[in-house]
Amino acid sequence: MRRKTFDVLFDTKAGMTLLVKRPCLWRSGWYFTMSTGFFTGVATNVWLLEQPLEVRFAIIVASVIVLGTALTLYGFLLHGILETFGAVSGDPKGLICLLGYTALPFLVLTPVSLLAGKLGLAGLVLLGGLIVVGACWMLYLLMRSLEVVYLIDFKRAAATVLFSLLLLYIVFVLPLQLLGCLLLRFLS
Repeated sequence: MRRKTFDVLFDTKAGMTLLVKRPCLWRSGWYFTMSTGFFTGVATNVWLLEQPLEVRFAIIVASVIVLGTALTLYGFLLHGILETFGAVSGDPKGLICLLGYTALPFLVLTPVSLLAGKLGLAGLVLLGGLIVVGACWMLYLLMRSLEVVYLIDFKRAAATVLFSLLLLYIVFVLPLQLLGCLLLRFLS
């Protein structure tokens, strides 16, 4: 398990290539649940220590389910974009299998999130920075997995991921920003 985690995180192209050759959906789901659950669990258990254990556990389970569903849907979006661009040699099952491994940076960053929790309110800045670092590392792993599954170069994989993020921004964030600006103008 440690060797596979190391290969995916630090020798990414070779690690992803080995993973895509074998069906790994259950192992991928296990790695995703473990990574997201540990990171969320450490953060919530430190800051919500006064809350009952059921509340903290419910937060962990809800975050794993919501993030897992979002990551799976994002994988289908990426597959659709790449198919539109003409990369039809890809295997959507292989991509979904690899998506769970892209959450592994959060497993590696879990001890630092424990440190952030021990710092109190000052640790919120560190936790925010950790989430940004983990998200960027996750996007890098995602680009590498696209490169392996769809047999494209890293530049095309990076362009696809950036284009998909732009699409998500236009659909989900931009309308809220425009609504907020209109509301502020109306109130002032």
